[in-house]
Amino acid sequence: MGYPKQVVKAFLSLWPFTHLVKRLSPYTPFRQLFAPLVKEEIFKVTFVPVCEDIPTPQNTALPRQAIAELIKASSHRFIHDGCICRNREGCVVYPRDIGCIFLGEAAAHLHPSLGHRAGVEECLEHLDKASETGLTGMIGRIWFDATTLGLLRDFRNFLVVCFCCDCCCLVRTDMREAGKGFKDTIRKLESVRVTVGEGCVGCGKCAETCFVGAAALVNGRSFIDPEVCKGCGRCALSCPRRAIRVEFDSGDALFRELLTRVSPVIKPGGRGV
Repeated sequence: MGYPKQVVKAFLSLWPFTHLVKRLSPYTPFRQLFAPLVKEEIFKVTFVPVCEDIPTPQNTALPRQAIAELIKASSHRFIHDGCICRNREGCVVYPRDIGCIFLGEAAAHLHPSLGHRAGVEECLEHLDKASETGLTGMIGRIWFDATTLGLLRDFRNFLVVCFCCDCCCLVRTDMREAGKGFKDTIRKLESVRVTVGEGCVGCGKCAETCFVGAAALVNGRSFIDPEVCKGCGRCALSCPRRAIRVEFDSGDALFRELLTRVSPVIKPGGRGV
């Protein structure tokens, strides 16, 4: 069984150090010191732009469908009572009561004081609620979460579906100042592309919003660097002229890519109870 709520709160007292670690990570010798924290096997996340307000071709629901398929395929599902990040940071912009969905066999061992086990339909309703409030989906395996919740031994069977905001997210905040190792832990979906249309007037909102600095103004227009972009879709959401769009490959391709990244936590054809 994982840690109860009071023990988790004690671990969260270390939260301020996560900001400091990222800010120090570009510098020697901190780059080498923190290298074990960003190994792919313990820290790997992928953003999935599920927010319903993000401009997409024909208002496609493919990202939501892809996450929904992961939820359905998981053997166990657990909804956390509130967002750890927003509650810890005291968020005043987004709802604090929309917590992560934990998937995989390890989710069955989470302590009941932290939330509750949930069925497929409840998780899908939770996903839709997060989308409606403007939160971006993030799927990943994060050692800090597993350690804090007391599931480090079951880490390989633990997946987090997080609903992130720009102001509080453990992964997103301070990422512009972070070293390359931390930025590389966020892997963009190859099935996702961000494009800038003719409606761009160079207002710079996208550059202000991008948490990794992938957006910039070049010759008076927005330029999204595909080598730096993480595909979260926040630039498209922030554009007042809706000139930035997020495009996707087919639903099958998007789901297969997600499935490849989260295996063996989620197995093809699996269906939980």
